[in-house]
Amino acid sequence: MITVGTDIIDVARISKKRDAVINRVLIDEERAYCLSSGDPNQSLAGHFAAKEAVYKALRINNDNGISWKDIEITHKNNGTPNVLLHNKAKEYADYNKMIDIQISISHVKDFATATAVCEWAAGKPE
Repeated sequence: MITVGTDIIDVARISKKRDAVINRVLIDEERAYCLSSGDPNQSLAGHFAAKEAVYKALRINNDNGISWKDIEITHKNNGTPNVLLHNKAKEYADYNKMIDIQISISHVKDFATATAVCEWAAGKPE
């Protein structure tokens, strides 16, 4: 089974809440990556959209205890984004037999968007 999640975010909205996003949503490595990019606000918005897209693709309900920091967005040497799951998000994915997760992030001046695709060994995640 395949599940998909997507999100789009206004970069200005993230820039207004920049400190909260940095402290509440990102782990240290993500923060360093975003703040060192050419446009930190676009990068922050892209990471936020990516985490939201992953959350949607995982088909998680709201009472699961999974935090923003349980979903990490990394980047390969060529810049391709990658997803690492930790703690409760990893437990959930393992329990539901997730095989793979892919992420795509794009941004322009005013908006950032991300799409996540999960592949599962069995039927719909619980």
